[in-house]
Amino acid sequence: MEGLPAQPNRSVMEGIEVLFAVAGSRAAVRVRPLARELGMTPTRVQRYLATLAHLGLARRNPDRSYAVGPGIHALSALSLSASGLAARAMRVLPALGDTGHIVAVGVLWRNMVSYLYFSQPGVPRAEALGRSEGYPAEHSSIGLLLLAHRGPDYVKRHFPEEPDRLLPLLEDVRRKKRAVIERPEGGFSIAVPAGMPPVAGLAVSGAIHAASIPRLLKRMRAAALELSEDTPPTNPL
Repeated sequence: MEGLPAQPNRSVMEGIEVLFAVAGSRAAVRVRPLARELGMTPTRVQRYLATLAHLGLARRNPDRSYAVGPGIHALSALSLSASGLAARAMRVLPALGDTGHIVAVGVLWRNMVSYLYFSQPGVPRAEALGRSEGYPAEHSSIGLLLLAHRGPDYVKRHFPEEPDRLLPLLEDVRRKKRAVIERPEGGFSIAVPAGMPPVAGLAVSGAIHAASIPRLLKRMRAAALELSEDTPPTNPL
């Protein structure tokens, strides 16, 4: 991630904060609670929300709450189509589903992982695309993998209470190009990078035996290579 420019546009940064808050909320947001959450004044948040509604990125409800607008869906569709990552995930990753484990592709935003693809055993493949709930990056194999490539300053900014614990762990992850978390209930969560530097992380999680990890990593790295290939997505229609 690029460092902060010499003269950052604070209004743009705050507006994007509000946009992400609206887009990431399952329920409609209200001005005052959102202002407290973001550390802004209600007047400022109201101005950003009204602007987003004017642009179609948010929608103002009769009760004065705000929800996602059609522009969010257009932005999502355009970005997924342009990157081709979701289409490649749907083409490449079902083969990893024969492991009987969770297969996921996620990206990092601040201190949370958001999933573009999340496939669970027994769940229809059509439900694998998109999962709105974020997951704390420090507890996620994908999160640790992507944090390892963001550098110490990023970690200190978003995990101010944990850098001493995280930084040595992340250095090991960066060097080995994989993150492995042993699950309390048994098994492991394993992540490898898609691209270098990573554009996303690919993870397999479940009742994985330690002896099978090297073989699984080989399959995952081959799949991650296909995910990161800069090729136009195939039109399913």
